[in-house]
Amino acid sequence: MLQGVCIDDSQSAVLEKGKQYYLFPNGSKHFYVSNFPNKNAHTGCYQADWFAVYEQELWPEEPEVREIELDMEKLYKASLIWRRKGYRSTELKEYYIEPKETHAYFFHDRELKRCGGCYPLHWFSGFVEVETEQISDEIILEFEESDHDYTEDVQEFNGYEQLSLF
Repeated sequence: MLQGVCIDDSQSAVLEKGKQYYLFPNGSKHFYVSNFPNKNAHTGCYQADWFAVYEQELWPEEPEVREIELDMEKLYKASLIWRRKGYRSTELKEYYIEPKETHAYFFHDRELKRCGGCYPLHWFSGFVEVETEQISDEIILEFEESDHDYTEDVQEFNGYEQLSLF
């Protein structure tokens, strides 16, 4: 992922001269330009010569640690907004999260079967509670008397009545 500073904004109402952007090559003479380190969040495709590209990649500062109060028993959907440089394979996108004190387990799927890891909560933003359907373990057996042939025999056993169905 490249980064650079816009040096020519004369042909664009979106770009700002002197502002730093993330650059994603589109051929040899153009870049998709983004405010975020995510190609899918680009604001457009612009000429490569409008940017001064950095020799080495800059990594954004870690978001400030902030207190986030979530119910530990609930499931949330949130956007991952930052990760350490070593975690580059993790995309900055929305995940399902289970909060655990100051961290959260994040999952790629709503069924919570594809765990991506455990990151600090302040690396996420836009928390939205996800409704979960509780699956009942009860099995209800229904039948009609006419479907089954049985006789009712009541016997006394040690002072208790015992019902015999056959």
